[in-house]
Amino acid sequence: MKTLSKKLLKLILLVITFLMSTEILAAPDIKIENAWVASAEANDDMSVAYMSLLSNEDLILTLVTSPKIKTIEMHNTIQEKGIMKMRMAHEIKIYHNKLFEFKSGGSHLMLMDFKGPLKTGEKIKLTFHFKDKKNQSFDKSIDAAIK
Repeated sequence: MKTLSKKLLKLILLVITFLMSTEILAAPDIKIENAWVASAEANDDMSVAYMSLLSNEDLILTLVTSPKIKTIEMHNTIQEKGIMKMRMAHEIKIYHNKLFEFKSGGSHLMLMDFKGPLKTGEKIKLTFHFKDKKNQSFDKSIDAAIK
């Protein structure tokens, strides 16, 4: 009876430890919605992507990649001396429960160096690379509609 109780206690402790570790190691909940990419012909070499991001904690977006697109840059649009200009962002902060939007006239993703056209009606995989407040990295992939 004593050994059964010890084994049961060890099993319960193991399960509790596992549940705690998976909660600690679980990636933050980030929602990426309304993602779309502007269509591009075979001879085009640039396009743009827009979407909204909402996270349950503060995150830093460090990079966006795609198997079909060689270069994806994060850009911010700023007004400088009355002129709108694009500036490449090396990181973008996504604040806890605050909607961040890549949108026309604001922050956006510039897509360059395609492997073939971006055809309307198709989808393209985008992978977002993040760091959380503990400086741990994680990725989230989505399929963005091409419009």
